[in-house]
Amino acid sequence: MKKAIKYSLLLLAIALVGYKSIYIKKLSEVKKAATGKFDADSYTKKLWEERFPSKLDSAIALTDLISAIEANPTDAFSKHSHAMAIGNYRYSLVKIVGAVAKINEDDIILHVNHAGSLMIVKLATEFIYGNAIRDASGLLDIKDFASTSDLNNISEELNKTVRTTILPSFKKQVKPGDKIEVTGAIEINKEHIRLNELELLPVRIKILP
Repeated sequence: MKKAIKYSLLLLAIALVGYKSIYIKKLSEVKKAATGKFDADSYTKKLWEERFPSKLDSAIALTDLISAIEANPTDAFSKHSHAMAIGNYRYSLVKIVGAVAKINEDDIILHVNHAGSLMIVKLATEFIYGNAIRDASGLLDIKDFASTSDLNNISEELNKTVRTTILPSFKKQVKPGDKIEVTGAIEINKEHIRLNELELLPVRIKILP
């Protein structure tokens, strides 16, 4: 009798262990895990919705960045720019308030007040590409990704989001003379600094009353 009870308890324990080790997953998740494919679309959407807004809110004013670079370039780039690759190009998230001087097919020329004079900034409205938006955010670390193609796909998704959700309605409404507020990404070569006619890739745009 005791032996039968022991065998019964042993079988029960084995059954419990087997039950705990079995769980159900969606077929799509199993396939994804098997292939190891990175879902850039979902990752970027989450990044855009959950982490980008606070980064845009804390973007430095372009005029302040320029003043900082003119005073101490090394310190300014260290504090206010990012880059994943080793090299001279640095990327910053900046905000500006400017007047629309001219609307071109691929960009808009803005006049921005700086140090008592007008500074020209080119706002890209057609060709949104490259890694400027991704890198300027400072949200990603190359060590967290299996391949550079994953990072490039994130850039493509960010750029596509700007092209399809940010720019279309803005381009329909904007007109010469409008005052606008823009937060976006700029690229600066720290070894050959040119602060006139910087190109700004928009991430957030608002036409002011």
